[in-house]
Amino acid sequence: MKTKNNVQKAVLRFAAVVVSFVLISYTVSAQEFWKRFLENSSFGHIAMIMADTEAPAVESSSTFSAVDMLMETETESDLEMEPWMTNEANFAVYNLEISEVAEVALELEPWMMDQYLFQRAAETDPALALEAWMVSDAVWSF
Repeated sequence: MKTKNNVQKAVLRFAAVVVSFVLISYTVSAQEFWKRFLENSSFGHIAMIMADTEAPAVESSSTFSAVDMLMETETESDLEMEPWMTNEANFAVYNLEISEVAEVALELEPWMMDQYLFQRAAETDPALALEAWMVSDAVWSF
């Protein structure tokens, strides 16, 4: 019985390895399939440009293509300073005066040295006593 279980485990492991190799080869071939599909489709050039890390040189041609639309550069006009931007009344600017406060140095006062204001003796807790409810079966039975 033990040998039968070990053989079954070995067969299952071997089958798992074979299936994993098949799946890996399938995914690798699928990557090549999508690459070939994108190269041959009408959106292939756009997809390849977006997928590549380096921007490939666009071939010059006299025809208008979708790639030319993507490569259009935009320009913005220069910003100008307007009068409302320099008007201080438009912005809430408060002039706060910050004054530094000097604290008085601490001094030792007579009440601080009075030994009767502070307890010197160590506090002791009363001795614990065993009470009836602590050992009662009625309280602790479940």
